Amino acid sequence: MTELSRVRAVIYPARDIAASTAAWTATLGRGPAWESPDYVAFAGGELEVGLSRLPWFDHPLVFWQVDDVEAAHRDLLDRGATAMGEVAGGSMEELGTAEITNGDAKTGIVDVPGRRLAVVRAADGNLVGLMQDLPNAWG
Repeated sequence: MTELSRVRAVIYPARDIAASTAAWTATLGRGPAWESPDYVAFAGGELEVGLSRLPWFDHPLVFWQVDDVEAAHRDLLDRGATAMGEVAGGSMEELGTAEITNGDAKTGIVDVPGRRLAVVRAADGNLVGLMQDLPNAWG
């Protein structure tokens, strides 16, 4: 059984990413560790605070650290969760309801530099993020 042992990241919606970046820079007293047009990350020990301009969600999304994102994903689906995937425009939809445009079409799992990510909808309707850190080729 998958253990969701610790929160790894909290991602906040940021439709105006420049304004949100400025606000979080002031709040945390430091600038971002990483920036792209769609995502900004602030490092803070073992917890990352992220800002996403993509319309995945309208509330903060918690990503749990897992050792194996595929195994954790399968385990949560076996326990009643629903697989989600990113579709055109950057929003999240249940797999099978729209074409997946970012990630694996069968699982919704996304590979990004240094990570593998998945999002499922728990039986109560809340989204749950899964994050597996990978060794970085550059460091």
